[in-house]
Amino acid sequence: MAEALLPVMLRIAGKRCVVVGGGEVAAQKVRQLLECGADILIVSPALNDELQTLARQGRICWLPQPYDPAALNGAFLVFACTDDNEVNRRVFADCQARQIWCNVVDVPELCSFFMPSILRRGDLVIAVSTSGNSPAFARQVRLFLEGIVGDEFGRLVALLGELKDAMRQTLPTFEQRRKFIERVWQSEIWAHLQESDGDAARQCLRQCLTAVAQRDARDGETQGCEG
Repeated sequence: MAEALLPVMLRIAGKRCVVVGGGEVAAQKVRQLLECGADILIVSPALNDELQTLARQGRICWLPQPYDPAALNGAFLVFACTDDNEVNRRVFADCQARQIWCNVVDVPELCSFFMPSILRRGDLVIAVSTSGNSPAFARQVRLFLEGIVGDEFGRLVALLGELKDAMRQTLPTFEQRRKFIERVWQSEIWAHLQESDGDAARQCLRQCLTAVAQRDARDGETQGCEG
């Protein structure tokens, strides 16, 4: 069994992320980074058509030269995506010396972090990782989950975000909020979400919130009368 890894969600908007390489694998990493608002520098003598277009649009910065350690200055994350193993190893070693997180694609022993296979439904993000053992299997699990977790899950997360402040005021403890989510999960809200009926879904959430708050209030009164 591989060493235990700590799953985290990173805020990288506006942070410098360096991608070394200019082919399809590099383009895949760039697409993921763009989704998160990263400040992307790509280092490669040449780029594929997709990356050239992004560079012309000003969505990424392109340093048209072979890898140089100076490109790592100010980097938060680094991805080594070249087809030259020696270059990839140098990138990783330089990152280690600078204490920068680095991912050398498909070389687990040269990674300080792994990129999971990601399923997004709005603000709901499900990340699947095999700890570097088999990215292809992680992808297959993600495809399986895509058939189970539909867009309605993302809609529910968005509505819960709208209700977050009221929920914390009405249900101040984690246990109360857990009961609320369990009640929501078993409610008729899913039908409203699948029909994209936001008003009905909001009303259902408010009813669940009120029901849990009232039940806890009654339980508290009962306990206060005991003895």
